[in-house]
Amino acid sequence: MKIYNLHTLLALFSLLLLSELGMAQAKPFGERIGELLYEMTLDQPNPENIQQLLQTFDIDNKEVKIGNLSYSIFDGFEGDKMYYIPFTTAEESRFTVEQFKQKGKLYYGAQFLLQSTYTLNSKQEVKYANDAYAYNTNYNELSPFCTTPMKYKNGSGNNPDSPLLSCIYTNPDSQRRMMYWVVFEKPIGDKKGNTIKEIKFQSIELWQKQ
Repeated sequence: MKIYNLHTLLALFSLLLLSELGMAQAKPFGERIGELLYEMTLDQPNPENIQQLLQTFDIDNKEVKIGNLSYSIFDGFEGDKMYYIPFTTAEESRFTVEQFKQKGKLYYGAQFLLQSTYTLNSKQEVKYANDAYAYNTNYNELSPFCTTPMKYKNGSGNNPDSPLLSCIYTNPDSQRRMMYWVVFEKPIGDKKGNTIKEIKFQSIELWQKQ
């Protein structure tokens, strides 16, 4: 193969990769959270697909960092990798994803800290306080991933009077599950608007007795 043809192919590959990344970033934040839940609960999660998806969650001109995870607080699981947005103050929007291993299988824990503020008009249409904010999302985007509300002595995990969406997400293909929480500033049933402050999910196997 001639050298200029190789350069041309590399350039085309780079453009294709950038185009795919741009298309992924154009998807709503909540839709990408759903894709992440799905990818992490496949029978055999593909870490390359997950890493590529996580790259779309960059924010405030800060790139996603990747490092080794040398610890695990979960019995029977080994730390493998960590994906994260660096930060200097507690108020900064960011995420951390931890990848664990057990007997050749991958398991995940994820936390997104954000400040997605929105209002609802009389038609329940969403208006964000900052349209340019990279982590904009709302209850309607995130609630479909609540496959089964968690049950408590004093109610369920999707009580409209509570500021917490607390559920189990179930992958429709593999049936693998994740615990899934979304923290709001006001009750989730508020019809005037809300602020989403945290999204967290973890492979349910991490908490099951070995």
